[in-house]
Amino acid sequence: MKNLRLLIVLMVLSLNAFSQQRPVVSTYMFNGLLLNPAYAGSLNLFSATATNRNQWVNVDGAPNAQSISAHTTWAENRVGTGLNIQRDAVGAHEQFSVYGSYAYKIRMSGGILAMGLQGGFDNRRTDFTKLNLKDANDPYLSGQLTRFNPNFGTGLYFANRKFFMGLSIPYILTPKIFAEENIASDAKEARYYYFNVGNVMELSPTVKLNPSFLLRMQQRANIGYDVNVNLILSDIVYAGVSYRSGDAVVFLTQLVLNENFRVGYAYDAVSSSLNAFTAGTHEIMLNYRKKIRGAKKDPLCPVYF
Repeated sequence: MKNLRLLIVLMVLSLNAFSQQRPVVSTYMFNGLLLNPAYAGSLNLFSATATNRNQWVNVDGAPNAQSISAHTTWAENRVGTGLNIQRDAVGAHEQFSVYGSYAYKIRMSGGILAMGLQGGFDNRRTDFTKLNLKDANDPYLSGQLTRFNPNFGTGLYFANRKFFMGLSIPYILTPKIFAEENIASDAKEARYYYFNVGNVMELSPTVKLNPSFLLRMQQRANIGYDVNVNLILSDIVYAGVSYRSGDAVVFLTQLVLNENFRVGYAYDAVSSSLNAFTAGTHEIMLNYRKKIRGAKKDPLCPVYF
């Protein structure tokens, strides 16, 4: 009964307010394309990342999200392109998103400045047959609803081998989530603003410290932020902790298996009142990267971001 009451509250909020609509990913610092289209091609190689996130374990109908993203560089590291495919499900709602990214890069004395654009669509489906309704004949909660929303966004990203800073608005349009006459809802897609910054400091020949900060601003919602600290050991093992305001303390790690493969994991220990219902959140990430044949090593390209 606790899980049922919690799910009802979550769904009511999603139908009647500007709620959190895009999945929050804890390993975003290892996959900047999820936040900023200007990140495309920043590594001067081909990189593809798959992520699976199971949020609020033990809560029926809790958010569950998967993503596949890939990006590469072209034209002697002057242009980057990327692709993001995401699935996000919560309760009776399921959304698929596909976005392509383009970044144009300008070399500066201290690093590379990239200007990015992305465009794509969200396809949202609500299947009321998944609900256990008291009145199975309720005309307002029957059948399926679908909604197709195109969108676009932009961003800036500056980076060198030990520092990065990014600013993005990945989803500019704010269409209605439901447009059907029998759904009395003013819920809209939220416009997001992201600002993140970080650097790498060498503590010893084998130990580096990687602090970073993410500011998340969403229309008609409280400002959120993440404070992250990672230790990098021998450029192979990443171990860190994050604090996400009003939500969770995150423990995360990344292991460099070889020059092509990396695997990451994050556990969110919920710090809000939801901790009475859930055992936390698990997220796993797999990254594949490959040097581009004929591409020259760029001394300004990031190594750790």
